[in-house]
Amino acid sequence: MTAFGYLVAFILGAFVVGSLFMQKGRTDGRDVAAVMRSRRKTIAGLAVVIILIVILVQAIVIVQAGTVGVVKRLGAVRSELAPGLHFIIPGFDKVVLYPTIKKSYEATETPHESRADFPDVIITALTSDGQQIRVGITARFMIQPGKATWILQNLGTEEDYVEKVVKTEIRGSGRRVPTKFAAYDLYTKKSYEAQQVLFDEISPKFEENGLILDELVLRNITFTPEYAKTLEEKQIALENITTEKNKLEQEKIRKEQKIVAA
Repeated sequence: MTAFGYLVAFILGAFVVGSLFMQKGRTDGRDVAAVMRSRRKTIAGLAVVIILIVILVQAIVIVQAGTVGVVKRLGAVRSELAPGLHFIIPGFDKVVLYPTIKKSYEATETPHESRADFPDVIITALTSDGQQIRVGITARFMIQPGKATWILQNLGTEEDYVEKVVKTEIRGSGRRVPTKFAAYDLYTKKSYEAQQVLFDEISPKFEENGLILDELVLRNITFTPEYAKTLEEKQIALENITTEKNKLEQEKIRKEQKIVAA
């Protein structure tokens, strides 16, 4: 029984009891039992009304906007319910709700601080040159229209498909894809290329399971302290080389300008 059904039953029950006590006051002190015997038909009628109202309340299902419902009848998946008012068979039907709005998953160093719908711990991986890294990933996803029934039949509830598909595929690809890139590449702009490879690998797997991968962001790639220092020194050295090269080019241009002027 729904909370609303309990409330209706309580109110009607209180009304019946109150009526009996009021009737007692009008019958010159006769006890409640005597009143009940004299009003059996009335009480029985009220009991039937209460039962019918409770059944009616249980038969009503309201699917809110941004969700979709799937009816299970005696354990078997039956049909999908769009947002709105619906009637089911009490005691036989159960409605499982799924969000149709976009949800977010995030693998991060601080999952307890994440504002994602499904926060998770950071992903550890190895690069093609054997460097250990920690990869943060944020993804936004949703279920495909009309796929809620298939998802319930094959995957289960929202928590089930997040665990079996979203988490499994993102973490699996998050460990595999970095092995295709050198650590220094992930330190530079090639991290965007790795992000696209991740999206292209995960998206079809989501689609096979009734989901849509709306967006994926590769973020917070961290290296071991020792290698991070090496990368920083290498970057500084490259910047110095670029600076010296620019100086030589400028000096060459100045000399050529002097020759032309002469």
